[in-house]
Amino acid sequence: MKKLFIIFCVCTCIIFVFGQNKILSDDKSLNINLIKEGKFTMGYYFVKNGNPLEICTYQTEVSTNGNQLLFSSKLIFLKSDKQWKEQIVLDKNTLKPISRKSEREARTFDIKHANINKGDYFDIATYPLVLCALPLDTGYKATIPVIDYDSPNKDKIQNVNITDVKSNIYNSELTGEHQVWKVSVNEESTGNLYDYFIDKASRKIYKITVSSKGNTLMLVDKETDFNPFKNTFDKEATLKMVTKGNSVISGEAFAKDDRSGRDDSKFRIDVLNVNKKQFAPKGTKVVLLPYTEYFKEWMELNKKQKKIKGAQPIPLSIDAQSCVLTTEIYNDKGNFEFTNLTEGDYFVFISFNYTDTFSRREITGTSDVYINGNYAGTQLNTDIFDYAQTGNANFQKIVTIKSNGETVKIKLKRW
Repeated sequence: MKKLFIIFCVCTCIIFVFGQNKILSDDKSLNINLIKEGKFTMGYYFVKNGNPLEICTYQTEVSTNGNQLLFSSKLIFLKSDKQWKEQIVLDKNTLKPISRKSEREARTFDIKHANINKGDYFDIATYPLVLCALPLDTGYKATIPVIDYDSPNKDKIQNVNITDVKSNIYNSELTGEHQVWKVSVNEESTGNLYDYFIDKASRKIYKITVSSKGNTLMLVDKETDFNPFKNTFDKEATLKMVTKGNSVISGEAFAKDDRSGRDDSKFRIDVLNVNKKQFAPKGTKVVLLPYTEYFKEWMELNKKQKKIKGAQPIPLSIDAQSCVLTTEIYNDKGNFEFTNLTEGDYFVFISFNYTDTFSRREITGTSDVYINGNYAGTQLNTDIFDYAQTGNANFQKIVTIKSNGETVKIKLKRW
């Protein structure tokens, strides 16, 4: 019986020790190839009563240099000039820290790990890379030993515990719906609780929620690395098209009555006095894009974007936006002009609201007609009523300027 008890205790200890699934730098389950390289920007939010307020911008960069993985980060506080910077060098194959340089207003240090604590651990700032490299699955649990230089504990080596992993969905305004792992973590040194939302396929971290000392924080990836374009934008050549020429596009914008969408539910006798043209109001914006391969691709991408669940339109880069021209309708006849254009193709667009007015003769009743006291029949009584219906016009046109100095006249209209 005593032997059975000893065997039970030994087995229990083995289960306890090995059941923790402690991740060390030589762990064969780590797949370093899953770690995404590149530059990333996250908005850092303080959440109060469910409302996020952005307080910082968190920028990171992951790259390789030979057998080293380089991780740099910058936390930029939005309401001050304060910045926190970290530069960490890791062993590319094991993610074990080699050195760390930290710059904050309260403290600065430059550490070579060969000269400090001995042991098998990761850096607390880079354990999210470890999360991305693990074989995540529903219910997965593990312990990750990390070094935390800011820990108040004498022993700077603490554990980060993966307490749960579940399937979830992250909805991106740019790229739509993503299947993600929701990885729940607690940090022993800080007491903070984290939820990491990690893409199942790409292992990109889209969102992090943090519960810290009764406060809720959130980091959301701004997807600045998202670039669906195959064509490269040439700012110099494109800007030249809209600033260095002598050509003009002169136009007139109006909606021409086609009676589409009109409410004819009332009994209609006749329609009179239709306003034939609804001119774009004075001050309405007209937009011109250089119709280059880049802008063509942008339009096609946004057509596809409309079909992606939860996705928002793809914005133009700041450089591309600087090459988009706008002008205004300058009179009551819907006229506008673009100047300083060179030869090439241009895409002109306008959107405006208008009021469609018309008159209609309608039956208002009947009257019996008598002649010398004898019934002669029934007469329809009619009257004329004025109506107005609002509408929205969206017109576009591709315009070609063939030679410098040419003036091209166009009409943006609906027939």
